[in-house]
Amino acid sequence: MTSTAHLINVATATFGDLLAEALPELPPYRMARHWIKADARREHIVARFDSDVAPSLILKQAFAPQDATEFAGIVKNHEAAQAALSGQTDVTVPELLAIDPSRQAYLMRFVAGETLLDACRTSDDHRPLLRQAGRWLAGYHAGTFQEDRVFQPKFMANHMLHLADQMKTGVRRIKGQKRFLALTGHIQDWVAPCSGQQTKVAAKHGDLNAHNILVSPDSVAALDFLAHSHAPVGYDIARILLSYMQMVGDLDALPKGHVVPPDVLDAFFEVYGFVPPDDPGVTFMLRVQILTDWNRFNHSLSVSAALRFQRLRFIANRAFA
Repeated sequence: MTSTAHLINVATATFGDLLAEALPELPPYRMARHWIKADARREHIVARFDSDVAPSLILKQAFAPQDATEFAGIVKNHEAAQAALSGQTDVTVPELLAIDPSRQAYLMRFVAGETLLDACRTSDDHRPLLRQAGRWLAGYHAGTFQEDRVFQPKFMANHMLHLADQMKTGVRRIKGQKRFLALTGHIQDWVAPCSGQQTKVAAKHGDLNAHNILVSPDSVAALDFLAHSHAPVGYDIARILLSYMQMVGDLDALPKGHVVPPDVLDAFFEVYGFVPPDDPGVTFMLRVQILTDWNRFNHSLSVSAALRFQRLRFIANRAFA
C-alpha cells in the first residue's frame, strides 16, 4: 500500500497540471484537506485545494485499479448528470474542469454542504433531508430518462440464488450466512408480484449512498458516480434509502414488512415523483439491496462495519417478517 505522503505529493503535482490546463489565470493553491481510501481493491485520494482569492477546487485521483474503461465510464456518467441538471441551481453536480485519463484524475469546482449522513446525525427530523435527496434523484433520473420498460426481477433473483449456491459449496463465505441463505429463498416470493409491470429506466448513479449526497439550505448535489449505465430507477432509490437506514435511520420506527419507515418513504417520494413508491422496481430492489449489502460483509469486520451489519440484519428481519 502506497504511503500517505506519496499520495499527497502525487495528487499535488496532478492538481498543478490540471489547474494550469483548465484555469491558467488563477493564483496558487494549497491543499487544505484530503481523504484517502486504500484497501485491497481500491486506492484513491480526494483533496480540496484552497486559495486566498479564488474559489476552492476538488481533485479526485484513482491509483488502483488501473482501468481506463471504468474511468472513462465514471467521467461519462458525471458529464451526463452535469448535462441533465444544467441550468438548475438547487439540484447540481460539481462542475468538471479538467480530466486526465492517463492519471485517472479529474478536477472539479468545490460544492459547499454537509453529507446527507452528517446532516442527519445533527438533525432530529430527517424528513426534510430525505426530500432533498429525492429532489436530486428526481432531477437526475428525469434528465437521463431512457424508456419505459416492463420490470423483470427474475435476473436479480437468480443472481441471489447463484450467490447462495456459492456459499453452499464453500466457494464463498460471509457473515450470517445461514440467515442470508434463508433470505435468498424469501426474495423469490417477490418475483411474481413484481413481474410484468411498467417501470422507468434512466442513467444509474451506481453508488448513491449517504456519503455521496451533499445538502445545504439552498441546494443538493451528488458526486462519486460509478461507470455510466442505464437501469430501472429502483436501483438508485433502493441504494440511497437502505444506505440511510443502515447508518442513521430510526429502526424503532420500522414496521414489519417494511424496509423504510412509512413517514421517511413518504417524505422521499413527496418530491421524487418520477415513479410512485409502489413501483415494482422500488418494491423489489429495496429487498434485493438488503441481500446485496449483506453479501459484502465477511467475518473480519471493523467496529463500525459490525454495527452496520447489526442494523442491516435488523432491517432484514423486519422487511422479510
